[in-house]
Amino acid sequence: MDADRLKLALAAGTIVGTWFWDVPADRFTVDEPFAEAFGLDPALGRDGLSLEKIVETVHPEDRAGLIAAIEEALARGGRYAHQYRVCRTNGQYHWIEANGHVVHDEGGKPISFPGVIIDIGERRRIEAERDSARALLTNFVDAMPGVVYAKDREGRLMIGNHGTSELIGKAPEDFIGRTDLEVLEDKQQAAMVMATDQRIMASGRSEQVEEDVNFPDGRRAIWLSTKSPLRDADGAVVGLVGTSLDITERKAIEASHREIEERYRLAIGATSDVIWDWRLADGHVVWNEALATRFGHALEQTSAQWWLDHIHPEDRARIEASIHAVVDHGGTSWTDEYRFQRADGSYAFVLDRGAVLRNDDGAPVRMIGAMLDQTERKAAEAALAESEERLRLATEASDVGLWDVDIIKDVLIWPARTKGMFGISPDVPVSMRDFYAGLHPDDLDATSAAFAAASDPDQRALYDVEYRTVGKEDGIIRWVAAKGRGVFEEDRCIRVVGVAIDVTTRKADEAQLLDLNERLELRVAEEVAERTRAEDALRQSQKMEAVGQLTGGIAHDFNNMLAVVVGSLDLLTRRMGEADPRARRYVDAAMDGARRAAQLTQRLLAFSRQQPLKPEALDANKLVAGMSDLLRHTLPDIQPETVLAGGLWRTFADPNQLENVILNLAVNARDAMADGGKLTIETANCHLDVRYAAGHLGVPAGQYVMIAVSDTGSGMPEEVIAKAFDPFFTTKEVGRGTGLGLSQVYGFVKQSGGHVKIYSEVGQGTTVKVYLPRLMGAVEDVESAQTDDALPMGESQEVILVVEDEPGVRQFSVDALSELGYRVLEADGAAAALKLIDAHPEIALMFTDVVMPEINGRKLADEARQRRPDLKVLFTTGYTRNAVVHNGVLDPGVHLIGKPFTVEELATAVRLVIEEDVE
Repeated sequence: MDADRLKLALAAGTIVGTWFWDVPADRFTVDEPFAEAFGLDPALGRDGLSLEKIVETVHPEDRAGLIAAIEEALARGGRYAHQYRVCRTNGQYHWIEANGHVVHDEGGKPISFPGVIIDIGERRRIEAERDSARALLTNFVDAMPGVVYAKDREGRLMIGNHGTSELIGKAPEDFIGRTDLEVLEDKQQAAMVMATDQRIMASGRSEQVEEDVNFPDGRRAIWLSTKSPLRDADGAVVGLVGTSLDITERKAIEASHREIEERYRLAIGATSDVIWDWRLADGHVVWNEALATRFGHALEQTSAQWWLDHIHPEDRARIEASIHAVVDHGGTSWTDEYRFQRADGSYAFVLDRGAVLRNDDGAPVRMIGAMLDQTERKAAEAALAESEERLRLATEASDVGLWDVDIIKDVLIWPARTKGMFGISPDVPVSMRDFYAGLHPDDLDATSAAFAAASDPDQRALYDVEYRTVGKEDGIIRWVAAKGRGVFEEDRCIRVVGVAIDVTTRKADEAQLLDLNERLELRVAEEVAERTRAEDALRQSQKMEAVGQLTGGIAHDFNNMLAVVVGSLDLLTRRMGEADPRARRYVDAAMDGARRAAQLTQRLLAFSRQQPLKPEALDANKLVAGMSDLLRHTLPDIQPETVLAGGLWRTFADPNQLENVILNLAVNARDAMADGGKLTIETANCHLDVRYAAGHLGVPAGQYVMIAVSDTGSGMPEEVIAKAFDPFFTTKEVGRGTGLGLSQVYGFVKQSGGHVKIYSEVGQGTTVKVYLPRLMGAVEDVESAQTDDALPMGESQEVILVVEDEPGVRQFSVDALSELGYRVLEADGAAAALKLIDAHPEIALMFTDVVMPEINGRKLADEARQRRPDLKVLFTTGYTRNAVVHNGVLDPGVHLIGKPFTVEELATAVRLVIEEDVE
């Protein structure tokens, strides 16, 4: 029988396959329908498969559940049923139900597991549709707003949504199958509801009714209920279905709208403003009665175009554009001013305001607004402006400044004169923030309190203050006297106006007078002391200026005299020979004295800054090392220590002047160490970067050779360092210093393109660092010229013109050149020299003094070379007066020999100039 039923089930298509599982052998044999259902090879199904191969075709999400069900059936034995998805040969999954029976042996172990599979795809689809429809119905009913319910013919509730539960105050299981009388607390209300339901079911017609509802929590509401008869398949009324919505809020809004509309109607009738209501769909405009009373147009309704046509032509395009910009671009409010034409043809100044009403989609529907006639206000403003202009012109003609504070609009009005009291330009806008910010901090509180009292309706005080201002743009502190009063409307201040006067001069006079009265004697003493100090400084300055001029002049004259002495002694020495040793000793002593006198004149010239610089490439290390004997003799009590840098760069400076700088700094260092100490002279390569140069005006960034002179003496405070380079400034006792030492150092360093810096701490010592620019490029060492014992002699055909206004010097020069073998012509000035040059074209060289009356040597040389371009010139002087020296450096191409000079020096200089190649 089982085999027959199995065949019938297979034929009916319900069973789609069978299987037999030999559990101990794990051999799974299946028929062809089973293999097809599981996507297996039928041949493998007949031969036998393992359970693992069968499970591989099951949907991954169902495998765990299938294995668990099989294990549970094997352990328990007996009937087995399980639903899951398997993959067919087409790759699609379908639902099956496996039914089988597990057979155990006597020991309770599974030995076989036969069974069939049934296709349940259609059944699963129908069940899913049923469940979906049921869920949809349930969700639909619950999602319906308000109350949704169904009742039978006797009024028993058959279904109800969440709203029904909320209304009744009970869960569905507590009201399903019961009537309103049974579930509602208010029995009177329940009876009325049931009577309405019975009437609708008896009439067979739908009705919409408003019902008063009392909630269990005491709330009261109004519900709009729609109720319809529920009919069966034959059309007979078997019950009632209904929906109810809470319209309590809507009813309240409707009542509010009615109240608002009534108020709106009353307001329109009571106001003097012209009210308009523009229906945007068709351009229809409704006006109130004020259109007639204000502007004379006896109209209640017009078109929007009529309104535009009555706007002044100069305002029309602007107003049309501004109102459409609000309406067409999502705006909600509009305000503008324009001129509107009255019925008599005149124009009124109008302030028009409107609000746009939009629907739920944001589209404009209506626009309601009001026109305010401002003609009288405009006229009053014009009159006020004219009055204020007159007042402004009157005050500008005086020293009084106006001020006007609009409290309501927070606007401050200051004319140019008042702005000037706060250091603000006339065209700069101002506000109360500028007023408070411009008050001096010490006067801010008192002035603010006075202004507050003036604008207080309870006090209404007179604003009468004097305060200081700090100029916003110029920072100048000024004194201002201000007075003003508040302007009040009822119980509020709308403006505070007043005047202000700049009393800075008066305050300064008062302060000065007070100061004079309180401290007159002290001020007189201070003035006398200050005048005395000024007179002393002036005398000192005048004295030093006079000394400077005097030393320059003395040096010139002294050099001329020394030139005669030295030259004569030199010639005498050559004439005497070695015949008389005693006479030769006397002459040598006289020559030594003359040379020391010449050195003294050079120092005088250096003091008067008339010594020409002769810069050359030099090695500062060699220069410092070569000064050891000089420093040892000058500073016998202190042994300087030198720290010389390796690989020191070259610099371009006058070596003699640099030696004077180092010596000057060393002497200052010795004076600062009264009790002894350590003096160090150091050299180094330095790079002054851009940041350093930015902090020291006039110092170019770059590479420098640094020479530092340091001591461990008393040091200098900051105020002394700040004045150390000032001319005539000195901290030494009277008579021990002129205050020119460091000034000369500063001048030489600056003249050489360098930089000098002082570092000092009181009680620790001082370091003065001199920075001279590095000489770039390859530099050849200048070897000292080898002196030939034989004088460089001239030839008789070589003619030299000597130009000298001092007879003694001229005579020595002529004699010396003659003895050297030259043919010599002489002149006592420029005029005579030019005549000789014109008369003697054979003149090869002109030897001329620089400082001469009328025409100096440089001008003479320029004039002579215009006549004789090939003429060689050798200058001599004891005082240059910048004729051939500028910025302390000898002019290019100029040859100069300083007075006094020896025959050897003259011979060498003359041959050097004559033999120089002409470029």
